[in-house]
Amino acid sequence: MSADRRHTQRGFSLVEMAITMLVLAILMRLGAPSFAAWIANQRIRTSGEAILHGLNLARAEAMRRNARVMFAMNDATGQSSWTVCPVAPGTLVCDGGQPVIQTRDGGEESGNARVGASTDPTTTAPGAFGAAFGVGSGLPAAAMFDGTGRLVTQAGWVNTIRYDVRDTSLTSSDERRIVVTVSPTGGARMCDPQAGSGNPRAC
Repeated sequence: MSADRRHTQRGFSLVEMAITMLVLAILMRLGAPSFAAWIANQRIRTSGEAILHGLNLARAEAMRRNARVMFAMNDATGQSSWTVCPVAPGTLVCDGGQPVIQTRDGGEESGNARVGASTDPTTTAPGAFGAAFGVGSGLPAAAMFDGTGRLVTQAGWVNTIRYDVRDTSLTSSDERRIVVTVSPTGGARMCDPQAGSGNPRAC
């Protein structure tokens, strides 16, 4: 190899490396807030999907067993933890003599995502999704399905039919709230109250 060629081969100088690292640090600092909001919104969606799964599981188990099954959220602080359990015959409570079907612990994977709920049918009407529920409002909450997969209608029992999942640590412009609703026929749906009209994800 010639001397001229040896002199033309070189790597980054220390100054160039320092400048590159500085530029990367600035870019990461600028992108960190939006990335943190994206992570928080993913956790909102994960919690919403978990609630949707729990409701669908309760309905499917009710039809499979031809018996009442309950989806219950018992954490009054708004954690997205829930239990699906068979209902004791002739009662409106879980059957302690049978195994719980499934539980979810609203732990670390949910981050700061929290839930508010309502039994009021007017909260699932078109145009009613603009206002978010407060964290923990309407909790504890439950929905009970009969053997046909429909919501149970009985004196002394009221089903929770709307669940709002949100993260109040985010600004209103960053937060992507998720809503899960249950129809009288038992069908559960997850929607985005901020999606535009015509969008299939819109509430």
